[in-house]
Order: sequence, then structure tokens, then C-alpha cells
Amino acid sequence: MRRRNPRPRRIRCQFADDELAQLAERVRYRGSGEHKSHPSPAGRPALRSDATPCDPHIGWTDINAALVEGVRRGCISEAHEQGFPKYVWWWLDGDLYEARHLNGFAGQYKGYRLEHPEYPRDPDNRLPAP
Repeated sequence: MRRRNPRPRRIRCQFADDELAQLAERVRYRGSGEHKSHPSPAGRPALRSDATPCDPHIGWTDINAALVEGVRRGCISEAHEQGFPKYVWWWLDGDLYEARHLNGFAGQYKGYRLEHPEYPRDPDNRLPAP
């Protein structure tokens, strides 16, 4: 089940390229059991009924590399938490994913696939086509 009124998403980067490169070195994919129907390094699967399930065939290393690339390209939200972008977007296997900063875990994110109507606005064309 999706939100009735999904929040607007917008890519808004306010960092220089060298700052993005430094930030990209500090982010990591942690994952969440809420999006898993299979065992993973995120812990015991606990798929929520309203959560987008993760593809069990996508490797942890690939997900982390995509997250890092999203930050490096500046595909981030204007909102920040603990010095990290609250949201990061990236393409993986032809699908667009959104990563959300896990509050209390500096630099760690969980991620989920978006449907086309949920794609962020990208006024600066930072997010390349897949």
C-alpha cells in the first residue's frame, strides 16, 4: 500500500564536487528488515505490508556502490540529518531507488525502489537516465 498523498521529492544539491566526493566516502548501505522477505545482512526479514520488497538477486555490494554513486553525482535532498542528506536517489538495474538516512546511524541508509509517479523532480538534471 502506498501513501495517499506522497510527499514531493526533489533533488537539490548545495555541495561542490569535492565535498560530494568526501561525503560519498562516508555513506554506507545498512538496509532494513522492513523491506526484506529473505535473510540478509540487515538482519531477520520483517517485510511490512506497505513496504517495497527488495530484490533478493541484487547484491549488497551493488546496492552500496549505487548509493555512493548517487551521493557522488549530487542526487540528494536539500534536507539533511547529522550532516548527511536525508534522501539519496540512484539507478540500479534499470529501476530508480530512494535511500533514506537512518536517524541515529550517521551515514547509514536503507533503500527502496520507486514507482514512476514517485520519481523526484530534478531541476538541475543530476540524475541520468538509466
